[in-house]
Amino acid sequence: MFELYKKRQLGDYIIDTFSFFKTFGKHFFKIFFIINGAFLLIVGALVFFFLKSNFQAVFNDSLDQPADNLAGYFNDNFGLLAGFVALFFIAVIALSLFNSTYPILYLKLVAKKNTTDFKTEDITTIFRQNIWKIIKFCIGLTFLVVPVLLIVIIILFFLCFLIVGIPLLLIAIPALFTWVNFSFYAYLTEDKSFFQSLNHAYLLLKEDFWTSIGATFLILIMIQMIQGSITMVFYFAGIFMVFLTAMGSSNYNAEAMSDSPLLLLFLTLIFILIFTLSNIFNNMIMINQGIMYYSLGAKDKISNRDIDLIGTDNE
Repeated sequence: MFELYKKRQLGDYIIDTFSFFKTFGKHFFKIFFIINGAFLLIVGALVFFFLKSNFQAVFNDSLDQPADNLAGYFNDNFGLLAGFVALFFIAVIALSLFNSTYPILYLKLVAKKNTTDFKTEDITTIFRQNIWKIIKFCIGLTFLVVPVLLIVIIILFFLCFLIVGIPLLLIAIPALFTWVNFSFYAYLTEDKSFFQSLNHAYLLLKEDFWTSIGATFLILIMIQMIQGSITMVFYFAGIFMVFLTAMGSSNYNAEAMSDSPLLLLFLTLIFILIFTLSNIFNNMIMINQGIMYYSLGAKDKISNRDIDLIGTDNE
């Protein structure tokens, strides 16, 4: 069985990330798709109707003077468009909140049970129990942490003109990324306040700084390369489908293109696939961060376990 609490070296963080999905992948993604399925259907429907409305507006023959007519279209349909945007925003926020916390809650149950002996209901229950904590962490992160991080990154970008900023930036980005993720793990898995979680994450990161940021840097590069390659395939597939639809319509009739349900369905499907893949790869990164988090905390866990065993052995 996969062991969370153990000391790891740089290569172990990468290897054990893939070992985790080899052991738990089927169960992990089964719950992932069950919970995400309904939200993805809602997002897909919103994207389809949004594209349909806007394609008709952009390609309509009556828009011979785009500057006036297109502005008039948006003014006349402001309520409808605002409704689409609001519903889409709510659905994406709900999806993002769940997907950003799902790996943390999953590893929390694995650490507790050390098996896959838990169901979708267990994840949704623990998610509902922690929803207010999740929202509070996001608020604190957005208004307290992110502004400071942005200032640091901007300063480092300016230092890139002096060359010295380039290596500092390469160190700072994975370090800050790991620190934020460790804070989120500490906040949701341990009984710590927001600022206690930030401090605990800092202490963990400092414990094995170079190994931690090295593992984060490598996994980010690997995932981005894989995700970028797959995304480019979908991107070119979408372009190919647009040209195919154009050639299939008589005299390249733009209005016929805008009314093609097959094209709109295909573009919606590509959007959903890219969105889903993005969440899957983000989940893989968060699992890697979780393995690092539990590994760095293994010393205290193993020490406590050994103390408990002393009394058992004496008996």
